[in-house]
Amino acid sequence: MEVIGIDENGLGPILGPFIISAIKLNIKEPIFFHSKLENLQSSIKIDDSKNIFKRSEKWSYSKGEIIALSLLKVFNFKDLLNNYVNLIISDFERQFYIKNYTLPIWAQYIKENNFREEVGFLGYKAFAIFPNLFNEMLKKTHKFQMDIKFFLDLAYELCNSDNNILLCGKVGGYTYYLKPFFSLGIVKYEILKESKGHSAYKIVYKDKTFEIHFLLDGDSVYYPIALASIIGKYLREIFMKALNESFEFFEEIPYSSGYKHDYKTQQLIEKIKKFYDIKLFLRER
Repeated sequence: MEVIGIDENGLGPILGPFIISAIKLNIKEPIFFHSKLENLQSSIKIDDSKNIFKRSEKWSYSKGEIIALSLLKVFNFKDLLNNYVNLIISDFERQFYIKNYTLPIWAQYIKENNFREEVGFLGYKAFAIFPNLFNEMLKKTHKFQMDIKFFLDLAYELCNSDNNILLCGKVGGYTYYLKPFFSLGIVKYEILKESKGHSAYKIVYKDKTFEIHFLLDGDSVYYPIALASIIGKYLREIFMKALNESFEFFEEIPYSSGYKHDYKTQQLIEKIKKFYDIKLFLRER
């Protein structure tokens, strides 16, 4: 069965892009058994992206990159963007975030392996929304409603059947999703389940039917969500590397994470202020 795993990366930071990732996989039924991390038999161990990318452990970035590139099979950053990523970025921002990196950046090399086949890889798409246009969108909608819309737009782009199974991370801690569905013009729906840990619906979005499951801590339990999250995190880290280097913070791991509580983010902000209006870089919360 074709299953699409979806997750977000970087909704909370004040610098850098917000990434939404969707990966399409071929998974045996029953999907809630065969898509569990603990049941995946693969040559590369998969985990929650927070455990894959650890800023204190440089080798972990190598592992995350090996996972991402073993699936995507591209070795130039601009090719990765052209093949897989919908960029929502201003012309001004491009000069800071888009660099002609040769991949891999952190891994020594990516050897040929059967990882694609082991996880049943069928496709990947992402949105990368940068601060200028993110802020414009927030004037018209709530960020969690924006999140759900991008989830569904990616699923629509990837799916090619009438009945599509989506496994997603929970959005905004919601238990009930009908209100954001209504805001997207969804009027055909069936409630399958609504609980703190698992909310599920059958909906018609545009002209396609989706069975969508929102799962609490889904990226630590189900590998379709985990893989989407890992690739999304990988993308965001490259964008942050480019931003940092644009202001002469050259570190192996991106110097600033973009999170407000990170003192290195404050250092980067102060550096940016010397040259530009900081409002052009900061994301609204």
